[in-house]
Amino acid sequence: MTPASPKILLVTFGSRGDLHPFVAVGQALLREGCRTVVATTADHRDLVLSAGLEYAEIGPGADGFLDSLGLDHSGLARSLAENDRFLFEKILFPHLKQGFNSVDPFCEKCDAIIVHPLAFSAQAAAQKRGVPLVLLTLSPILLPSAADPPNAPGSPFISEPVGRFALAYNRLALRVAAELAWLWAAPLRRFRRDLGMPPRGGFGFFAPTEAGVETIALFSSLLTKTPPGGGDRVLVAGHSFFDDARAEDEGERERLERFLSEGPAPIVFTLGSFFVHDGLSYFRAGLAAARGLRERAVLLARREDVAALQHEAAPEVFVGAYLRHSHLFPRAKIIVHHGGVGTSGQAMKAGRPQLVTPYLGEQHDNAARLERLGVARVLPGKRVTAAALEQELAALGKDLSYGANAGAVAAKVAGEDGATVAARRIKEVARGWKGTGR
Repeated sequence: MTPASPKILLVTFGSRGDLHPFVAVGQALLREGCRTVVATTADHRDLVLSAGLEYAEIGPGADGFLDSLGLDHSGLARSLAENDRFLFEKILFPHLKQGFNSVDPFCEKCDAIIVHPLAFSAQAAAQKRGVPLVLLTLSPILLPSAADPPNAPGSPFISEPVGRFALAYNRLALRVAAELAWLWAAPLRRFRRDLGMPPRGGFGFFAPTEAGVETIALFSSLLTKTPPGGGDRVLVAGHSFFDDARAEDEGERERLERFLSEGPAPIVFTLGSFFVHDGLSYFRAGLAAARGLRERAVLLARREDVAALQHEAAPEVFVGAYLRHSHLFPRAKIIVHHGGVGTSGQAMKAGRPQLVTPYLGEQHDNAARLERLGVARVLPGKRVTAAALEQELAALGKDLSYGANAGAVAAKVAGEDGATVAARRIKEVARGWKGTGR
């Protein structure tokens, strides 16, 4: 790096699914000659440093929040699945000032600040300092349009609008949804007002492209029917892919290799890095479904649950904890997952049929988009039973169109490099601002 190298601050928090895309973009920024700092919680420190990036701590991590909420990981997963507002009302809004005080010092002398859409405090810090702000959006649901509205249970939108009246209705529904969101975002309005900033800003749901804010969508354009909401200030960069090889256990990886070499492609069951904490009954249902179908299976469970599931599993089932999706998914027969955008991207790239079992609004939306592509069937997480899994998996296996569609999608997604596309755009933004002499 040289003194003239742009300094980029990336701010995120949450699960690995929220962190991995930022790490991928951070590494791409390094390749573009930028100094890159990732500001996130303490539980992700080692991953950031092992990826060759600078680290800045902005909070204690999940355990600190769990203690204050009186919950364990399983309880938090259930609370988030049962109440869409829990994340905002119990975790995000109560810590706005604390978050601002943590991240603001790291914003000094930055040439651009790249934030997760839910990092409200970081957005305020960037805007307060007048530093270029870029939202790195990971899911299509955060960039809705009248022609391609959110797909979630209870959604008021017409999912397949045909004709001007349907589009007009969706435009009105989006405006109403934005106004309702602002009503219950009163803590965010007060926080921004106390900072001397316009109160209605920095809350990107349904209105992600307020004046001066660039947005980069880090998912495939295949997941949107039209250019997403937000117009010219939105760049759909494509999926980014990052796997944490450091988190794999070498012995477990060797056992998996032996298992995969000994028989036909298995059905893979995974719940990502967060909902896995409340996944024991889910994986037991998967065991029973695989047994009923006489299929081999791989279960990626919480490490604390591996021994119990191994005890219950037949020899035709492999049970492990963290294993890289990029290595495992292409060797699967069918991929069963929760619909997180990172897992969805890896499954699309692998070219295998999917059964998506969503729990949260974003996951329901991703699932609907995968179903629309013809690569997946959908079984809501709350309806998962052994019998339901067996029925859906049997249907996927019989209909060859899912495999054909998945192969066609994989051919397109394999050519995407969202991290590099995003990094080059961020570098342009940073250099443009740096060039003003400020």
